[in-house]
Amino acid sequence: MSIIAEEVQKNGQRKQIPFLLNSVTISDVDDNTMQLMQRSTNDLIVMLRLVRGKRTDFYNYLRILNKVEGDDFQEQAKLTGKDYEYWTRKAWVIENILRDRTGFFPERITDEYLSELVVKADKINGKFMRIRTKKKNI
Repeated sequence: MSIIAEEVQKNGQRKQIPFLLNSVTISDVDDNTMQLMQRSTNDLIVMLRLVRGKRTDFYNYLRILNKVEGDDFQEQAKLTGKDYEYWTRKAWVIENILRDRTGFFPERITDEYLSELVVKADKINGKFMRIRTKKKNI
């Protein structure tokens, strides 16, 4: 394994890894599984939230279409069902990648949850790596 010279940290500083909420769009989810595996864990968490939102939308559309009587809506219900399946499978793929990396995936991804992750990332980015070898005088 080699490290790029720009990635080497000096004077106890940590590599800055920001948690960006706006770095992911719903179109990024169309990537295949190998491309998704290249994304950062932070990006995948935000992506999972977007995918779950789309999945919920299509579930609600499908529920409404299935209540409507008549052949006019059956073709639309089939298409919506396929979209619902697509978003469900995408959610599973992202959940499995997160589970492989961290041992779990978040059940609910709320604004508060994401805000906490941003605060934690900022806090860790600001911590220096120091080894104290001398006893502090009190």
